[in-house]
Amino acid sequence: MLSHSGFQSCRQNFTFGPWTVTAAKNHIMKSKDIERLSEELHMPSLPEMLFGDNVLRLQHVDGYGIEFNAIDSLKRVNNLSDCVKVACAQEWQQSRADSEHSKEVVRPYDWTYTTDYKGTLLGDEQATMKETLTEERIDLDRLKVREQIMFFQEVLLFEDELHDHGVSTISVKIRVMPTSFFVLMRFFLRVDGVMIRINDTRLYHEAGKSFMLREFSMRESRLEELKFQKSEAELEYIEKRLKLDFINTASESGCPAQESPGAMLESLTAIKAQHAALSSQVQELASAQRQAMDSIRVNVDQALEVLAELRNTAELKEPPDAARPGQSS
Repeated sequence: MLSHSGFQSCRQNFTFGPWTVTAAKNHIMKSKDIERLSEELHMPSLPEMLFGDNVLRLQHVDGYGIEFNAIDSLKRVNNLSDCVKVACAQEWQQSRADSEHSKEVVRPYDWTYTTDYKGTLLGDEQATMKETLTEERIDLDRLKVREQIMFFQEVLLFEDELHDHGVSTISVKIRVMPTSFFVLMRFFLRVDGVMIRINDTRLYHEAGKSFMLREFSMRESRLEELKFQKSEAELEYIEKRLKLDFINTASESGCPAQESPGAMLESLTAIKAQHAALSSQVQELASAQRQAMDSIRVNVDQALEVLAELRNTAELKEPPDAARPGQSS
């Protein structure tokens, strides 16, 4: 069915051994459904774009499995307190206080919709998936191996622009290869001028194995920390680029091939150290020269003062003028 906005609902299935992958994409939830869900979740407001019927499901032929949907992800949002204390939070809540989906009194709640949702397990008492802790980790190097992607889908669960103060969104992607499938669900939050937060759920399964590996991670950084990290990264890039340029220039100018870049850089470091030592010595010599010149000036000034005093003393001791010859007394 094609909507007036041009969006077309779709549902795709793909079979991977005993597993069936289902990716369903539908329209944004209707107002009455959002209002009902808001009351059920005890939240004054829900994300602007909520895809309540969107789902990514992985189901075994025996009935058990796991799925990712928007409603269950919102159930993991803190509906009792405002976890991000920023100036724009109160403004954002007040802007929605008159919304038809909000209650008369705006209660404190996590207006960023941060969730630690890891998926919803499917099955019954006879056939279900069980969670157990393990030291085994997803082999990321194996995932980097180039394989044919037989099936790929991305499903958006919800998104909100936080009243033009950032963005809060959660989506789930899957890619199926001949030997395995990999799922990444990411909650991404950006509060402008304040912070960035990322919660990731990774799911990995290899063909022929009786288990899946699921990993969950939470990362968060304040904007000031990100700016500092960016500056450090830029400085590191500049340093590496200068070293590379130095190596290339030396090679083009006839640098011996047996000289390794490391040796060249060590030589450069030694030269820089020698230059610093010479500069220090020059500064010491200049300081000593200035002190000597100051001492000479003081001695000259003292000598001039002594000469002046001697001249004055000699003038005081000189006798009165005698009568000149031929001059009567």
